[in-house]
Amino acid sequence: MKKPEKNLNQSMRKAFGETILKLATINKNLYVVSMDLKSSLSLEEFADVFPDRFIECGLAEANAAGVAAGLAKAGKIVFLCSFACFSPAINWAQIRQSICENNCPVKIIGSHAGLLSGNLGASHQMLEDVALMRVLPHMEVFAPLDANEVRSLIPVVYQSPSPAYIRLVRPETPVYSSQPFTIGKSNVLQMGNQITIVGYGPILFQAFNFKEAEIINCSSLKPLDEETILKSVRKTKKIIVLEDHQQNGGLGEAIAILILKAGIKCNFRHLAVHDRFGQSGNPEELYNFYGLHLDRL
Repeated sequence: MKKPEKNLNQSMRKAFGETILKLATINKNLYVVSMDLKSSLSLEEFADVFPDRFIECGLAEANAAGVAAGLAKAGKIVFLCSFACFSPAINWAQIRQSICENNCPVKIIGSHAGLLSGNLGASHQMLEDVALMRVLPHMEVFAPLDANEVRSLIPVVYQSPSPAYIRLVRPETPVYSSQPFTIGKSNVLQMGNQITIVGYGPILFQAFNFKEAEIINCSSLKPLDEETILKSVRKTKKIIVLEDHQQNGGLGEAIAILILKAGIKCNFRHLAVHDRFGQSGNPEELYNFYGLHLDRL
């Protein structure tokens, strides 16, 4: 298995901007609804090339969700783009009512999620977004591993008839060799038989320090690839779930329920933020402070 290219860090946000621009050139029904953050989400070129399909709503998150829902009801493919601390955090009720209750296929991009937002501090380090979106009926939830997976994920998710939430991070991060993306499927990045390590997003790269671990990239959080996870846990009898998110409502909680329902006896660890907000700091130092480093086990 090929390991991450640590010297070839790339931006998920830039990969998103490039991919959405390519899709828009072949699909005239693709629209972007922005909340005054087009430069932060690499949407400047999209806005220049397709000004009639770029809707700037400004700092009005609930209104933006309503506009996105209306466009989707009119048959458009809509990407609703902001920081995760604003969308879905501020406009969750509108997402629930206007988008999910009507099953509108709006694709919600929440950038700058997790402790990786670093010095932006607690106000921007969204650690509850996965929980907020997993609970909503109809909503699909995805968190790509790296920029390469953004490029493979976006063209698949934009064709889905369901609403979706896609979680991006702020900094450039390592990239893995390109993997095909399928909704509801996980990729086994490394085969092993001593322990299962499951996670999503760049935090999962630290698992490659464990040569005997089976590493599962769970970028499709909802729907969840239950079969791949259970098959691995039955083999190793040990599992660590690693996520840059609150323990409550996260992937670890979903997998714990899955294992209990399957009646599997195993050693289970969940490394995530335990009922605390983030704080300003270097991401590596924050991971150490909140106990999100595997080498501390």
